[in-house]
Amino acid sequence: MTKASDIALALSARLAAIQVANGFNTDIGLKVFRGKRALDADVDVPCVVIVEGNDTVLEAAQAKANLSQRYQFEAHVTCDPDHPNDAAHLVIEDLKRAIFSGQNKYAAPLDGLVKNLNYKGRVIGAREDGIDVVFAGIHVDAVYPEDLTNP
Repeated sequence: MTKASDIALALSARLAAIQVANGFNTDIGLKVFRGKRALDADVDVPCVVIVEGNDTVLEAAQAKANLSQRYQFEAHVTCDPDHPNDAAHLVIEDLKRAIFSGQNKYAAPLDGLVKNLNYKGRVIGAREDGIDVVFAGIHVDAVYPEDLTNP
């Protein structure tokens, strides 16, 4: 496994904790998908999808690189069709808490897998007509060193 896959698995584990039984607003953590694009609203919702963006080389020397990897966490939940943003805001709160809670300001995030975990914003999608599902999410950059000979 690569360091990038280890980071994705650690993020998946944090997202899986998002359950009402654990004090969160929603149960999106019951189904965490790494990269799934086509969702069936009757089967997959509520859920959260981890979308990995391209990495960016911050600096590199020989076979060492410092990378910034973009992660998008897209949650899909049922909502009140007249007020879909209400459910979206609950999801955004859950995602932020799950990803950033428990971070010690003196220790590296994600149990030392990354040097920094930086919040980059949120998104609320428009609810499609006739569907009582809304998606919302957050964007996070993980900064970490990588040995290119042993990724």
